[in-house]
Amino acid sequence: MYINNYFVYIRNNVVLMRLALSTILLFLSLSTDISNASDRGGNQLFQQALELYQTLSSDPDNMNDKEVWITIAKAFNSIYIEYPQSEKAPDALFLSGKMYEEAGLRFDSKDHLEKSVKLSREFTENYPQSPLADDAQIRIARIIELTDKQKAYTEYHQVIKSYPNGNMFNAASSKLRDLRPHKPAVKVTTNEYNTKSKKSSSSGLVSVSKIRRWSTEDYTRVVIHVDKEMPFKHYFLKADKKRGTPPRLFVDIKGTTVDTHLEESIDSGLLESIKFARHSKDTVRVVLYIRSFKDYRVFELHNPFRIVMDIYDKESSPANINVAAAPKKPPSPKADISKNIKLETPSQDIADWLGLKVNTVVIDPGHGGHDPGAIGPGGVKEKDVNLKIAKALKKKIEKDGTIPKVILTRTDDRFIPLEERTAIARKLNADLFISIHCNASKRRKAHGIETYILSFTKDPEALEVAARENASNTRGLSDLADIIKKYVLNSKIDQSMSLAKSVQNSIVTTLDGKYSYINNKGVKKAPFVVLIGTDVPSILIEASFISNPREEKRLKSKKYINTLAEGILAGLKKYSKNKQIAYISK
Repeated sequence: MYINNYFVYIRNNVVLMRLALSTILLFLSLSTDISNASDRGGNQLFQQALELYQTLSSDPDNMNDKEVWITIAKAFNSIYIEYPQSEKAPDALFLSGKMYEEAGLRFDSKDHLEKSVKLSREFTENYPQSPLADDAQIRIARIIELTDKQKAYTEYHQVIKSYPNGNMFNAASSKLRDLRPHKPAVKVTTNEYNTKSKKSSSSGLVSVSKIRRWSTEDYTRVVIHVDKEMPFKHYFLKADKKRGTPPRLFVDIKGTTVDTHLEESIDSGLLESIKFARHSKDTVRVVLYIRSFKDYRVFELHNPFRIVMDIYDKESSPANINVAAAPKKPPSPKADISKNIKLETPSQDIADWLGLKVNTVVIDPGHGGHDPGAIGPGGVKEKDVNLKIAKALKKKIEKDGTIPKVILTRTDDRFIPLEERTAIARKLNADLFISIHCNASKRRKAHGIETYILSFTKDPEALEVAARENASNTRGLSDLADIIKKYVLNSKIDQSMSLAKSVQNSIVTTLDGKYSYINNKGVKKAPFVVLIGTDVPSILIEASFISNPREEKRLKSKKYINTLAEGILAGLKKYSKNKQIAYISK
């Protein structure tokens, strides 16, 4: 990247430093290929931003330039947001919070200190196992101490409670002794101090706190975070050639105000830009300016409350074969197939051309970070088991070589929102999406394996599973009914069912040959948020019941994890082969 050419000059030139930072931010705003961004791209940009930060920290002449401080902080935060799969994503988030703290203190800015608390809180929630988590927590306490020593006491106590083996333990203990006169008489929650409280004390309005988006050439997902569930309406305006305005999709959110740290976004893909403003004294309007589209959907999710806006630039049909990567013209006329000729799977070259081959699979280990998922009677956490199964499956697929590209939505103990997992699959142009989970029940004897596809159901047991995985309740599921029906009409429902049957049967067959009491609970339908909008064959596997003592014990075994992975791989290969044979037999 040509930005490297600046580094030999910028040490003594703040103008060039700003130019280098602007180039980084521009690259981030235009980035759409998350598969390349996962490691190399994110790592390179992080290293460049880090060098700029180190240059700034050692340069007394430029150290007092507020614009450079904030621009570098934004660059780190953008790397974390745009490259969530990069190994440097946690470091980028941590350093962004650190720089906002330094800027807040250096330039006496309350807003920058609040931003630091927000980013540091996000770090402790998403990366609780990181060795830097206690550093982020003590930063929160340190900032809060400037204005509220009683709340600061609670935050310092959180350091010793959550990170007893961390290197900030002694410092936090010392602070607690100093602040003992300010020890709260009643318990104070650690989330009371944030960039904005859940309600603004002066106006009573709820904050629109964050807008996130993911884009490909034919799909964009925008997620609006609101600090509390509020009524909203969405509208669509056609392009106005006389005024020169593009199509616009917007939402009006009642009872809200704009967070002071919310920033307008330069987008790519289907959007020209995302803008927001106070539409009336108690309503925020968020507007998507659209370059091109064929369809859109808007729906809400809960815990926390957010509004999701999906935009599509191609029509998908359940009957269509996934031929996104296929060339428009065939290399040669298709040969006739006689009924007397034995059907065989097509060669790899033909399968590639027809779009029949599975080239990319996205594996989603459920839960993570501050969300442990279900916890077994022996203390085993679902999030840890899901990740082990996903990693074992990835390793086996790569060794097998049948599917060239395998991507995990998370590779460590971090929290990723459900809607972002789906967006990752879309952005990677995945051919299949596999979400890995463990089941749980109040009945300890409940056991077995089941596989789900997206749909609505009246089955109370399936609804209970979906409610748990969605981190919602069954009332919240009923709110999703209409939007799920719309997605199912245009999703690869038949292919998802075929995939689910192949994987479910293969898992059970593989386990049944090595373990006793294997219960085949079959293929079911349920409204899982993580499957909404993938637009490719997608399934959610409940690998075993972590609430069952026998199956929890098995899930702690590397052998059992590998056997589960073997069964899933066998199902993927069976599905791929059946898909090719089905096409040739038409």
